[in-house]
Amino acid sequence: MTINWRSISWSAAALLLLLTLATPLNFVTIFLVMTPFVVLYSLLNVKSFAIHAIGIGLVAFLLSGAYGSVVLTLGFFFLVPSIAIGHLYKRGKSAKTAIVVGFVIILAQLLLELALFSAMFDVNLKAELASMIQDSLKQLETGDLVKAGWATDTAGEFSDAIMNLLPMLLLLSAFLFTIVTHGLSRLSLRTVGAEAPALPRAKTWRVSRSLVLYYLFAMIASMAMSDNADGYWSIAISNLVPILRFAFTFQAIGFFFFLADAKKWPKAIPMILCVPLLLFPPLYLIGLIDAAFPLRKAFVK
Repeated sequence: MTINWRSISWSAAALLLLLTLATPLNFVTIFLVMTPFVVLYSLLNVKSFAIHAIGIGLVAFLLSGAYGSVVLTLGFFFLVPSIAIGHLYKRGKSAKTAIVVGFVIILAQLLLELALFSAMFDVNLKAELASMIQDSLKQLETGDLVKAGWATDTAGEFSDAIMNLLPMLLLLSAFLFTIVTHGLSRLSLRTVGAEAPALPRAKTWRVSRSLVLYYLFAMIASMAMSDNADGYWSIAISNLVPILRFAFTFQAIGFFFFLADAKKWPKAIPMILCVPLLLFPPLYLIGLIDAAFPLRKAFVK
């Protein structure tokens, strides 16, 4: 029997990444976990992949000790979208389709886990979050660095802000998991002689012009609301504004690559221009202007 060293190597990579989820490295490695499973599903048939996945999960569970159940749960969480993305690669679907499907699955799982966690354990997420923040901040009170009661008040304000922005944080997390996985999986598959669909070239990235109107309405609504507003519309608006700004940031990235292509600049130039764009959020206005007006036509003869 011929040993498939490629699948064994990627299985070992998946196992190592799963084991790191029980370590402080999980802050970084959690974004890498899906890639080996996507590659394995793309290379193997369903039966072989199932055998590899079960073996990886079993070994990870045994080696993780007291954290075995946590590692196994996280592994299953990322396995589902990995299979979906790998299946779409096999069927020759576009990168956009694979990313959208992966994004929706991860987002749905995050929402489902939050609902189940709150229902099964009767946990008030906001109260638990405030308690964790308060415990951390109380160290400042003991050192007489701030006045008494500051930790409680600040923890409450932080927890309110995080809960209000929770929808945006979930959307952003699902997007990052998916886009990082697609990029790494495409590069990884290329090293083993396989291909995954590429995203459209950055210079073609554009958002719908209607988003500009949505953004204007959201900004007007946010300015009209009182600072103490905490209803449904307040939460919706407070999340819609940063999400739209995030979309316009991508529009700005597309504009830089379009400009570089139109002016025949070196490929490194648009990448360098994207650095301040990501470091200074107000520069999303470049994307907003590009979406609202035919800015690109001014650079095309």
